[in-house]
Amino acid sequence: MRLARPKRWDVLVAVAAAAGLIVEGLLRGAGTPGAVIALALLAALPLAWSSGAPRPALLATTVGLLVCLAVFQPYDVATAVLALALYRVASLGDRRRSLLVGAAAAALVVSIAVVVSDSVASNAAVRLAVIVGALVIGDTVRSRRELREARRERDQRIAQELEQESLRRLADERLRVARELHDTVAHALVAINVSAGVAAHLRKEDDVLTEIAAVSARALEDLRTTLGLLRDAGEPAPTAPTLDLASLAQLVDRVTAAGVHTDTEVELSGHVLPIAVGQAGYRIVQEALTNVMRHAPASHARVVLHADADELLIDVTDDGVVDSKARGTGGHGLRGMTERAAALGGQISAGPSEAGGWHVHARLPLAPSGRT
Repeated sequence: MRLARPKRWDVLVAVAAAAGLIVEGLLRGAGTPGAVIALALLAALPLAWSSGAPRPALLATTVGLLVCLAVFQPYDVATAVLALALYRVASLGDRRRSLLVGAAAAALVVSIAVVVSDSVASNAAVRLAVIVGALVIGDTVRSRRELREARRERDQRIAQELEQESLRRLADERLRVARELHDTVAHALVAINVSAGVAAHLRKEDDVLTEIAAVSARALEDLRTTLGLLRDAGEPAPTAPTLDLASLAQLVDRVTAAGVHTDTEVELSGHVLPIAVGQAGYRIVQEALTNVMRHAPASHARVVLHADADELLIDVTDDGVVDSKARGTGGHGLRGMTERAAALGGQISAGPSEAGGWHVHARLPLAPSGRT
């Protein structure tokens, strides 16, 4: 395996360690100067790679120090050099493995020092304290570094979560705006367009009514384009509308005034509808009637509401011509109804009715599941 380029600080440490071993060896006068210099360099050289490979560097340095101790007894500097190598292992490696390796190396060197010279026995405790201290300091440095990294990762995770929450809220707001535009402005424009179209048909030479019908039709197309920019096909999480079933009579009157006679049958059996269910029910009926005016040449529509102990059932039927393509799932209307029902744990189905025309059926639990 190719060794990485040593760091400058590690090279300086290795040079200092070699110089210390050489000086102590020469002062003790044990061994020839050539042997002292050569062995000291071999023992200290691995320290130059102690940052990149702390355990191999410790092993090589330990072997070199054992040879130095046997030849020219540099006890003091050898203890310091071993402490440096152990510090690197403890500060950069895994705690359990580093402590086991360091403890074994420390015990080995101290034992050899005691056996080689009786004069060193009295200093064995001090040398052992230095080595153990290096392990403790290195482990403390490693623990603090890991703690800082953990805090930094936590802060980054929190920042990412906040950003995601901000994006989610922005998407929800865009969806809310898109839905409210569709439910209010689109409904009004459809009513205007249908009324103007019927009046223009009856009064064939009324250019003003014809222009109103054309302008409202273009406005509907522009609104559809704008809604497409505000929302994406994959955005869920509908939000609550502002009107509820208490406003159903006004809605039916507007639809009837637009040329589609609409009657209602409401049977709540004394049940008080939750606010969310009432609001979603209104929007579903509104959208269903808007589709009747926009996509079907219908003359009659019927809205039936029935509540029992568990759910509110909504049925909207008309006698218009079935146009599956126009009333398909690609528009914002049916998708909006589906999302509103799903938000409460309910369901929507739409399709041709057995008697002809189109049928929208919704089931809304009276105890919403709270899904978003």
